[in-house]
Amino acid sequence: MTTLDTDVLVVGAGPAGLMLASLLARLGVKVMIVDDRATKTCTGRADGVQPKTMETFKQMGLAHELSGKGVRVYDITMWEYSDEKKAYKRVSCEPHFSDVVDLRDPYILLLHQGMIEDAFIRDMSSRGVSVKRNSAFQSYEIKGDFVHSRIKQGDTDIVVKSKYVVGSDGAHSAVRKCMPEVEMVGASTESVWGVIDGELETTYPDFWSKTVISSKSEGTVLGIPRERNMTRLYIELEKKLDNTSEKEVEEFIKDKARKIMKPFTIEWNTVEWVGLYTVGQRVASKFIDGKRVFITGDASHSHSPKAAQGMNVSMHDSWNLGWKLAYYIKGYSTEEVLLSYEVERRKIAQDLIDFDKEHANAFKNVDPEVLKANFERNIRFICGVGADYNLNILNQKSNVQSSLKPGELPIPANAVRFIDSNPVELENAIPALGQFKVFIFAETFAASEEFLKSFSDEVQDNSVLQKFFDEHPLDLNSFKLEADKISHKRYTPVSEVLTMSLVFDTKRFEFELEQLPALFRPYKWSIYLEPPMDGPFKKWLPKTLAKKISIVVVRPDGYVGALESFDIKKSQAKKASVWLNNYFEKILVI
Repeated sequence: MTTLDTDVLVVGAGPAGLMLASLLARLGVKVMIVDDRATKTCTGRADGVQPKTMETFKQMGLAHELSGKGVRVYDITMWEYSDEKKAYKRVSCEPHFSDVVDLRDPYILLLHQGMIEDAFIRDMSSRGVSVKRNSAFQSYEIKGDFVHSRIKQGDTDIVVKSKYVVGSDGAHSAVRKCMPEVEMVGASTESVWGVIDGELETTYPDFWSKTVISSKSEGTVLGIPRERNMTRLYIELEKKLDNTSEKEVEEFIKDKARKIMKPFTIEWNTVEWVGLYTVGQRVASKFIDGKRVFITGDASHSHSPKAAQGMNVSMHDSWNLGWKLAYYIKGYSTEEVLLSYEVERRKIAQDLIDFDKEHANAFKNVDPEVLKANFERNIRFICGVGADYNLNILNQKSNVQSSLKPGELPIPANAVRFIDSNPVELENAIPALGQFKVFIFAETFAASEEFLKSFSDEVQDNSVLQKFFDEHPLDLNSFKLEADKISHKRYTPVSEVLTMSLVFDTKRFEFELEQLPALFRPYKWSIYLEPPMDGPFKKWLPKTLAKKISIVVVRPDGYVGALESFDIKKSQAKKASVWLNNYFEKILVI
């Protein structure tokens, strides 16, 4: 029997598993990913990318590739049948994401799941990682500090010895089924929906928007435009179609769509995929076994697909877990940081189920006004920016009144990069390299110079961070790609766990980079200035903090971890250093 060794075994090469494997490969962790399928997803499955996911793709350098392939949807229309006119009427046309939520990209991107998988597969391949196909996970056994997993690869039995196993293998997860005392908590409804992807010929005018058509008696159709001139329809059915061939299912779904949409006509030039599902809303009773085996994505939560949440939430399970695994494997962080994965992501899974129940009921009751109200009430969560975490070791309480809150994502803010005058999106300007980011905001360099010099001395002379830097200096040779080496050299020049950043509300060349105190001098690429519009001093910090020093710690996954403000006095610099030290001493291992 063949035995293979790796740090992390990822089971399942859908979006959640590929996100995790791609992230771990970027962070220099030895990872193996297996999947029981012969190929990537070719048809069907998930298709909607929410704004927060696009932001994450930006931070990974994948957004440009994907955004050019999909269809952008900026609005949602709703139609209902009028008994008086014996015809449908459009009852609303609204922005898909209203002004209630502040978004950089206020649209949903529709494209095939396989295209997203392709982007991850190419990204992993550039770092020497590929998916082992036709490899079915059988079982695991935890032995001390390692997990021994049995994999069936064709006729060959393989044992993979790893430090961790992550099951990202879907709703019928083989990994979850091997975890003791884990059950999916929740229930299925009697609601049955058909899904069909294809190119349409129709008299209905709104299929290039996201659209809902609600009949009086026949049910509801949800239409979503897709890439390659296709449209996806979700169609409410009255009954399960047991023991029915795929072709019979297709014809039944088509006929049902025609009945709901009449007097509009609808026919299919092509059909790429047809599927059926019943609405189940469940969350796994636990996400971790023995501190060694984890589950992410559909393996840990299931729900209806109509709000385009599953793939997005699943990938962000992995986005949360990936850096925590990397830190613990490298000996950077405490075990409590790693185990916070379950605390944070199980909350989001439960939030998702609570929203989905309400959303599914709005569809079932065929009431456009109820559906619209549900969408508006949950818009922050739907678009991804409202997936908020509770206070914990990573998200520490702050009394500062600001739009920034620990456990939440920062709203978009613009800035000007000092070194080259480039306009940047401050929340995305620093690449996601697995590092914490410490932003220090000061009105002017001249007014804050003494504070910054004293703060620099305090951190370098007597802090957890400096001790950590001394023990774990940046090793550029640990990164395979030249692009990775350049990014780390620019943004984590001292240690791969931290980027220091200064942001001033002042004009360029009122100071020079050489004037910066020693702590900040290596970080030439993360010195920023307030722009004419929508900068962080306007959007992140209230006017009451304009004459103070504000320090914001942003976690490796982009969430605000801590926030505090200090008077611009030299004597306050030590207080600021102690505050920062207190945050990191709970997280980093010295």
